[in-house]
Amino acid sequence: MKSRNIYFSVGLIFGLFLFASCSKSDPSDGAIEVSEAPEQLTEIELTEEQFKTMKMEWGPLHTGEFSEEIQVQGTVQIPVEGMREITTYFGGYVQDLKLIEGQEVRKGEVLFTLENPDFLRLQQDFLEINSQLAYLKAEWDRQKTLAQEQISAQKNFLKAAADYEAALAKTQSLKKQLAMIGINTDGLTPTSMRSKISVTSPISGFVVEVVAVPGQFLPSAAKALALISKEHIHVELVLFEQDASKVHVGQVVEFTSPDRPDEVIKAKIKVVGKSINDQRQFNVHADLIDEKEEAKLTPGMFLQARIQLDPQRSLAVPEESIIEVGEEHYILVQKSKSAGAFTLQKIKVTPGAKGKHYRAISTASSLDSTVVILVKGGFNLL
Repeated sequence: MKSRNIYFSVGLIFGLFLFASCSKSDPSDGAIEVSEAPEQLTEIELTEEQFKTMKMEWGPLHTGEFSEEIQVQGTVQIPVEGMREITTYFGGYVQDLKLIEGQEVRKGEVLFTLENPDFLRLQQDFLEINSQLAYLKAEWDRQKTLAQEQISAQKNFLKAAADYEAALAKTQSLKKQLAMIGINTDGLTPTSMRSKISVTSPISGFVVEVVAVPGQFLPSAAKALALISKEHIHVELVLFEQDASKVHVGQVVEFTSPDRPDEVIKAKIKVVGKSINDQRQFNVHADLIDEKEEAKLTPGMFLQARIQLDPQRSLAVPEESIIEVGEEHYILVQKSKSAGAFTLQKIKVTPGAKGKHYRAISTASSLDSTVVILVKGGFNLL
């Protein structure tokens, strides 16, 4: 049984060899044979007939400015001035609160109201002390005149001055305290006093958090709401330490959002971080070039971005003229031309940045603008 298996294997190998031999094209049948160049060879012979049959094309070597890209990740952020926590200077009972998260608000719009009897006492104190100012000012002027004429003692003038200045200071203090809760003292009268004040929005934006509830006593300085404004949205990018020397203010950033992967939005670097964190990373701040596109973005959104580095002048060839062999890349240059044949030289290159129609290359070989390269069909030769 073992011998039959050996004979079968030998017969199978011989049959495959015979089949392969019969399958080779006979040069006499008119086909064009092209042998792949051994890896160690740097020159390739090509006939004009082969060139035409495989629809190859020649082209010049180009030079141009190309910009490399750094692929980075980032998020949509809002500046600090676009974040607001709504608190109050004085405590009170929350009323008329009807906001929900995500609701849009406008600057100056009433968010909710607060009610507290202390608001009445503040207004009462202001009106009482303010009503005494005219009398205290007149007494101060009278004592000043008497003191100058040496009719009255100097201490009476000093006491009148102290009383007036103390009342004036208290009046101004109460006036500013009332202004902080939105009460204008210019038209304040005993009949216009109120125990309820309105809390208005300091910005136009959206509600991101509602902490207070109607009927709750909200202590002073306690957070009731959180708002954000989508004005001046920017992009925060995270880069690694090795790229720190490559980026600077003014470079262009192109990015896409998850919900619009085919729509490219452009920004420009405004701030580059000056410190490296524990993960060997630093942040880059970029502002949108067209502020109208801010409406398409949502704070916290994840982004895939590309930073366009400074353009560098470089040699360039069409993308398809670069032939990849394993991990190396080559171009084929026309070294010489004779009757009906060409001699091509294989030159190793390092591909660089991509342009619209060309790709930058660098090479140790000496090349200039007079060089003619094979821009199409070279893949069949290597």
